[in-house]
Amino acid sequence: MPSRSAAAKARPAARKPSPRLPARSARREEVAARSDTRDRAGAGENAIGQSVRELRRGQILAASRALVAGEGLEALTFGALEEKLGFSRGVITYHFADKDELVLALLMSAIAEIDASTAMAVSRSSTLDEKVRAVIASKARDFLERKEATRVLLSFWGRAGSDARARAVHCELFARYRGQSASLARLARKERPGLVIDAEAMGALLVGTIIGLAVQGILQPDAFQLDAALEEAARMFSARLRGA
Repeated sequence: MPSRSAAAKARPAARKPSPRLPARSARREEVAARSDTRDRAGAGENAIGQSVRELRRGQILAASRALVAGEGLEALTFGALEEKLGFSRGVITYHFADKDELVLALLMSAIAEIDASTAMAVSRSSTLDEKVRAVIASKARDFLERKEATRVLLSFWGRAGSDARARAVHCELFARYRGQSASLARLARKERPGLVIDAEAMGALLVGTIIGLAVQGILQPDAFQLDAALEEAARMFSARLRGA
């Protein structure tokens, strides 16, 4: 008679159940997959919504620019924009709460374009003289081409004494331009270690020249030759930066 241990060995081993994913875990995976799909769809919808908002904002700014450049700042009203764009006032005020906010955005948009144009012109210049000419010519000409920017600046000048926001715009803009212009003086000092020059004062003078030429060109376009004035300004500043 076989022993009990031998009989146990003779019996086939019980099969282990194959691993199965619990029903609860399967449901969790299904829910997670659906959630991921919804998230991707939501991201796509958000991107489309953002594109539409950017498009509408750009259209409003472009129409505002045309109104101010052609008819002056007084022509820029929400009613005029409604007529020009075919948008409801609600669409316009969704992007810009009031006219001041719109005017400020208009100015900042033009300034950003002018800065980008100047940066490109300077990057293409190799010598200090070329950089000076690029800064003066690009900024002055760009202000003249964007009459709405100069007109907004002029309107802000009249309000700077009593309007904190208008004053802040000028302070920020002029400080930025002084810094850009002063960098030319610092470059000149680096190239000519013995050069004695006040970079901040030179920056202020260069900004005054650029803005002054742009404003004169807007108000009295036939009073002088802009190209000749820009060339004279470039010669004077270049001579000073060379130590003359």
